[in-house]
Amino acid sequence: MGGSDNIEAATAPVVDMGATTKGDVADEGYELFEDANPQTFTEEQKNAVRRKIDLHLLPLMCALYGLNYVDKVALGWAVLFNFRSDLGLVGTEYSWASSMFYFGYLVAQYPANYILQRYRTARILSLSVITWGILMIAHLGLRNFAGLMVIRFLLGVAESVVTPGFVLYTSMWYTRREQVMRTMLWAAMQGAFSIVSSLLSYGLGHITNTSLKPWMYIFLVLGLLSLIVGFSWLFFMPETPNKARFLTHEEQVIAVQRVAENMMGIKGYQWKNYQMWHAIKDVKTWLILAFVLLTQLPNGGLTSFGSLVISGFGFDSFKTLLIGLPSSVVSAGSMIVWGTFSIKYGNLRTWGMIIPLLPAIAGIAAVYGTMGTDANKYGRVVAYWLINSYAVTWPFCLTIVGQNIAGHTKRAFTNTLLFIVFAAGNIAGPFFFREQDAPRYVLAITIILVFFCAALLCAIALRYYMALQNRLRDNQFGAAETTEEKLDGMRLGMHDKTDLENSDFRYVL
Repeated sequence: MGGSDNIEAATAPVVDMGATTKGDVADEGYELFEDANPQTFTEEQKNAVRRKIDLHLLPLMCALYGLNYVDKVALGWAVLFNFRSDLGLVGTEYSWASSMFYFGYLVAQYPANYILQRYRTARILSLSVITWGILMIAHLGLRNFAGLMVIRFLLGVAESVVTPGFVLYTSMWYTRREQVMRTMLWAAMQGAFSIVSSLLSYGLGHITNTSLKPWMYIFLVLGLLSLIVGFSWLFFMPETPNKARFLTHEEQVIAVQRVAENMMGIKGYQWKNYQMWHAIKDVKTWLILAFVLLTQLPNGGLTSFGSLVISGFGFDSFKTLLIGLPSSVVSAGSMIVWGTFSIKYGNLRTWGMIIPLLPAIAGIAAVYGTMGTDANKYGRVVAYWLINSYAVTWPFCLTIVGQNIAGHTKRAFTNTLLFIVFAAGNIAGPFFFREQDAPRYVLAITIILVFFCAALLCAIALRYYMALQNRLRDNQFGAAETTEEKLDGMRLGMHDKTDLENSDFRYVL
C-alpha cells in the first residue's frame, strides 16, 4: 500500500538496447514491461486492473485535490466574517495577503518539480498535505498583517507540489485516453469541495459567543481535514504500479504495460539537462504558457474578489455565500461532462480549452454590459455564474502537458515554467480589482474580457500546431497503428526519451 516506500532517490537498472538506448537508465517497472508480450493480456484483464486502480487511488486523490483548493480560497470566505477588521487590514493589504500565497508558490516551483522528479512522488504529496494542514490551523493565532503574510507564503510553498505532482502521479497509472477523465474527476473536486465548504462556512459563520471568532472555525476544520487526508496518503498510497501491494504480480505486469503504451515511461529519477532545452525550443511550451497566463490573471482576481463582486450586486454576506454556489456547480459539472465525453470521443483536450471559454466570455460581457444599468441583479448573477465555465480549461491544460510532453525532465521543467506563470498570474490578478473601483470593478471586468478572448486564440493555435506535427511525422515516418509497430516507441518512452526524440510519438489533441 505504499507505506514502506522510502523517500530517498531511487536507482533503476541499466539496459542495453542498442545505439538508441545504450547506457540509459530504464524507468521503474521496465523489467515487468519486458516480462510478457503486450498482446498476452485481454481487454477484459486490462479493464479489471484499471477498475482496481480506480478503486484504490481515486478517493484519496479526489479528497486531497479538493482540500488543496478550498484551503487556498478559505481566505475569501473568512473575509465575509470580519477577518479584515479583526487583523486590522487596510488599503491593499488584503490583496497582498491573497497574492502572497502565490509568491510562495512561485518561489518553490523549481525545487518542487525537481524534488517530484528525483524522489518518491506519493510520499512528497503526503508530507505536503500534512504541512499545509498545520499551517491552516496556525491561522487561528494570527493577530496582524505581518503574521498573515508569513503564513500565506509558507502555505504557497507547501502546496506548490500538489498540482504538478498530481499530473505526474496520474500519468504513472493511466493511459493517455484514461487520464482525461481521471484528471477531470480530481480537478472537479475544486468545485465540489467549494460547494460543501461554502455551506460549511455558512454554518460556521453563525457560531457566536465563543472564544473563537467565526472565521477561525473555517481554518480549524479545514486544517484538521487536511491532516487526516495527509496521513491517509502517507500510509495507503503506492508509488508506482510495480510496487502496488493491492495488485498481484500479473496485475502489476498489466498495469505497467498499459502505461508503457503512452510512450512516456512511468517514473525515472534522473535529471537530464538537455531535456530542459527541448522544452524551451518546443513551440507547444510557449503556446501553453501564454494560455495559462491569460486565464490565470483573471483567476487570481476572481478567486479572491469573486465573493465581493457578488456582494456588490446588492447581497449581504450570507446570501453572497449561497448565491456563489452555482458558480462552483458550473465548474465541477463542466469538468464531469467533458470527462465523460473524453471516454467516448478522442482528441477533445484542446476543444476543452476552447469551447468552455465561450460561455465565460458571454458571461463577463453581460456583467460588463449591464454595469450602471437597472438590470435585474439576479440576471447579473446568472451571467456571473457562466464566467466560471473557464475553470474547466485548467485541467485540460494539465492533460496537454501530462500527455503530450514526453521525457521526465522535459515534463518537469515544462511544469516548472507552467506553474511559475500560473503563480505570477494569480499574484497580479487581485490587483486589477482596485479598492477605488469597488463595488463594480469596471477595470477588472474589462481586463478579464480581453484576456479570455486572447486565450481563445492561443488554444486554437495549439490545436492546429499539434495536428500539423502529427501529419508531418506520419508523412516522414509512417503511422504506427499496431502494438508491434509501437513497441520501439514504448521502449524509448521507458528509457526517458522526449517526444522530440521519439519518432513513434503522436500528440493527442
